[in-house]
Amino acid sequence: MTTLEKYIWLVNTLYHANSRGLTLKEISNKWADDYDRSKGKPLSRKTFDHWKTHALTSLGVVINCNTKDNYRYYIYNIDELKQNTLVQYILNAFSTATTLLNNNALQLKQRIIVEDIPSGHNFLTVIINAMQKNLALNITYKAFQATKEYSFIVHPYCLKVFQRRWYMLALSVYHNEIRLYALDRIYNINTTNTTFTLPDNFDAKKHFSSYFGIVLQNNIAPQRIVIKANKLHQHYLRSLPLHHSQKEIYSCDDYTIFELYLRPTYDFCMELLKVGSKLQVLEPKSLQQEIQSLAKQTVDLYKKNR
Repeated sequence: MTTLEKYIWLVNTLYHANSRGLTLKEISNKWADDYDRSKGKPLSRKTFDHWKTHALTSLGVVINCNTKDNYRYYIYNIDELKQNTLVQYILNAFSTATTLLNNNALQLKQRIIVEDIPSGHNFLTVIINAMQKNLALNITYKAFQATKEYSFIVHPYCLKVFQRRWYMLALSVYHNEIRLYALDRIYNINTTNTTFTLPDNFDAKKHFSSYFGIVLQNNIAPQRIVIKANKLHQHYLRSLPLHHSQKEIYSCDDYTIFELYLRPTYDFCMELLKVGSKLQVLEPKSLQQEIQSLAKQTVDLYKKNR
């Protein structure tokens, strides 16, 4: 178990505790019970204080003590933590791994199926290190539609996971333009000694906020979109919203109407088409027509094969 994993263990334990938090003895007992990690040894005060300090510096998690309630420890900035998607991603991954390991899930490897993200393993470390030091990268890249690969310099701004693929948003020095690069299309990557300055106004979350995924069509303006999901599909949209702007504006036994505000890009249209007749676009008319056109192309394709 790495040092960072120990800090994550502490944060994860307090995150999933009740609202009152846990005493040091309760935390120590939980650590000792996690035998695969602790080998049955309790958590000392000195070690706990060390982990608590590094939970702040490494993960931005503030752990406070309620001296009026039997010295119970709790996460002070819990609301901020819930909004931090990266920390949530790490905690969820850690919780899943803990559950699987503690229940000897490897013995059931033929009966537990997980999704692989093949593009996330090769270059993540190099890119993250370059981002931390603001160092330019020399990448060799080949887009799916390209006939050969090209090498060029980029300034890595941020990383994003979308539908089982990792993407890097970076400034192309040659084009002087921010572009998105899929990691599974990078053939080679090297860190240079050239530093760059990240723009003061750059906000990764804000940059993608008006988009559904990774198709960044700036020529399409954000707009109000209204969709109707039938009684079967409404539950899927309710439990896993299409976009952070999604709101439920009407519901009955047969269907639910949702409102979103985003750019109706190509990948968003594909997402709507994916569920077929279970979902209908009500507004705007332009998106309704686009979906009809794409659906017609599919129908026409099969007509040709009759």
